[in-house]
This record gives sequence, C-alpha cells and structure tokens, in this order.
Amino acid sequence: MRRTVLLAVVLLTGCAATADPKPVSVPRAAEPQHAELGWRESYPGTGERLRFAVDSLEVRTGGWSVEIAVTNDTRSSFELGLHPARFSFGLMLFETGSLAELDEANRAGGLPAVRLADTLKPAPPAVLAAGATWHATLTGRGSLADGSWVRVSFGPLVAIGEPPKDMQPVVYWITDRSHRL
Repeated sequence: MRRTVLLAVVLLTGCAATADPKPVSVPRAAEPQHAELGWRESYPGTGERLRFAVDSLEVRTGGWSVEIAVTNDTRSSFELGLHPARFSFGLMLFETGSLAELDEANRAGGLPAVRLADTLKPAPPAVLAAGATWHATLTGRGSLADGSWVRVSFGPLVAIGEPPKDMQPVVYWITDRSHRL
C-alpha cells in the first residue's frame, strides 16, 4: 500500500512538473520597525470584562516582539497558564485592516494561522484571579510579510465555574485594532 501511495505522488509530481508553471508571489519581509500602539480593548464591552492591552510592537530581522497585558475585571477567575500547549498568544496577519475582514474570516472558519509566540516573559500565571493583571512580552521567530496588517491574538482564558454574564466560558481574543507593516 505504501508503494502505491508513493507511486501516485511521484506520478502526480511528475505531471505537475510538465504543466505550465504559474508564478508564485513571495511576499517581501517587513523592514525592522517599532510601533507604539497603546491599544485598549475589552470583552464584553460593558460590565464585568476582560481587558486586553497591546502597548508596542517591534519587528526585527527574523523575529518580532509585542508588549501585552490582560486584566481580569470580573469577580471570576480564569485559567490562563495551566495548558501551555493550547496557547494562542501571538500575531495574525491579514490582507487588510478591516474589522469586517476579521469578522467574516471568523464566521467562515477561515482565520489565518496564529504566528505563535516562542516565549512569554514572564510566563502567565496558572490562574488569573479576579482583579489581577498579567503583563508580558511575547517574542516570536520568523519574518512578517511587508504590507500585511497585524492583529494580536490572546488565549485561551477559561472561566473557572460559571462565566460572567455575556461571556463565553473559553475566550480567545483577536484585537479589533490592527497595524500595517
């Protein structure tokens, strides 16, 4: 069975090689840059909420970092650092800065992959208690496409017990704001 699959791959690859090649557009890497962002967003918009802050973004040759904070302005606690393998802290690259693009991609299940942070310093607390704030620097490797729009991804934050009113029990937050590289 393994040889049949391998033969099919070789044949398909060979066929593809004889077809007219289509040019592939490879985006240019964004130049090194620093942006003071000062973004403040919350979920939900009123009442008890989680607050997300993005203070700055730095793009370096072959990497990036972003200064963030998460504040728990609820009476509940949220698991934050108990399951690091599930982390979605990082950057997402979009074609435009339109919030409608983000909403449509989310509804259609077509969000771009998160450029996951390799390091979170300091590491998140296992539990983000009511009234607590976690400040951190997220750092990742790899270049970012020039001209793309960057949003910051946070999560998951998992409510311990019943979530506050108007909140989901598991929160992944993607910033409404974006920055063009």
